[in-house]
Amino acid sequence: MTALAIDGGHPVRTTPLPGWPSFDAAQIAAAGDVLASGQVNYWTGGHGRAFEREFAAAAGALYAVALSSGTVALELALAALGVGPGDEVIVPAATFIGTASAVVRCGAKPVVADVDLHTLCVTRETVEPAISPRTRALVVVHLAGHPAELNPLLQLAKEHDLRLVEDCAQAHGARYFGQPVGSFGDIAAWSFRHDKVITTAGEGGAITTSHLALWRYCWEFKDHGKNVATVQQGQQGQGFRWLHDNFGTNAKMTEVQAAVGRLQLGRLDEWVKQRQMNAAILLDALRDLPSVRAEDPPAHVEHAYQRFHAFVKPEQLARGWDRDRIVEAIIA
Repeated sequence: MTALAIDGGHPVRTTPLPGWPSFDAAQIAAAGDVLASGQVNYWTGGHGRAFEREFAAAAGALYAVALSSGTVALELALAALGVGPGDEVIVPAATFIGTASAVVRCGAKPVVADVDLHTLCVTRETVEPAISPRTRALVVVHLAGHPAELNPLLQLAKEHDLRLVEDCAQAHGARYFGQPVGSFGDIAAWSFRHDKVITTAGEGGAITTSHLALWRYCWEFKDHGKNVATVQQGQQGQGFRWLHDNFGTNAKMTEVQAAVGRLQLGRLDEWVKQRQMNAAILLDALRDLPSVRAEDPPAHVEHAYQRFHAFVKPEQLARGWDRDRIVEAIIA
């Protein structure tokens, strides 16, 4: 047998694997056009508001608010639902720390629920034991682009009068029974960081919802508490007019980010299909290996494959091998 590259053998490729993200000429030009125009702010240009409309439609929601990051999106989503001190919010054991830190930022307590061994998402069975009289909401993370089993979770939330937040940071283009993730719960939070399925030039986020009151809270809070109705009336006469009815922060997405995001959104379906094709190749290669567990998603799930998960069975490996050495061998 030929020696592996990690052991001095000839590598199967001599160039690095392609990186992500990758920006094409049109996206680079769009960013340059915004800079050249000088209309780089949400209020001076039109890309931010157009991106909100287009992303809401793609996510199966009535409304979207473009934001500076996915973590901010989670914070606003929870705050819009009234989560605060004394409340508990159930979060998955397997997720990015931002899911839990958003709960803490609201003054509430994150309560960790275990995840399913196969999907790495929470289920009704893992969430129910974590519910207490203080539980206010549940955050469901569609980890790596694999939709959680939402129907039982929605029923559980209804039974206990809980709000359900979908954390879709890694799940752009994923579907559950043909419906886009993010359109099931009360509100959804999205990330457009550089490693996501689509990116708004490195950082960015959004909330989507079909509830007018939740949209209005997030829309106003993200721009220092501006009253949306007053803003929509437009400027009357000359001089400054007071627009603020409440306190908030500055969490707006920039025009450069939104311009790039609009073009990436236009390619989302194409890119998800390519990720699914790549995953099918890996599944064919791995599913029969005794030392690896790699599973097809169920038929009612359309996995976005922001990441591909394969699980090593340590007891099946040869002496001296573990997960980290396998990764090193692949990279070599």
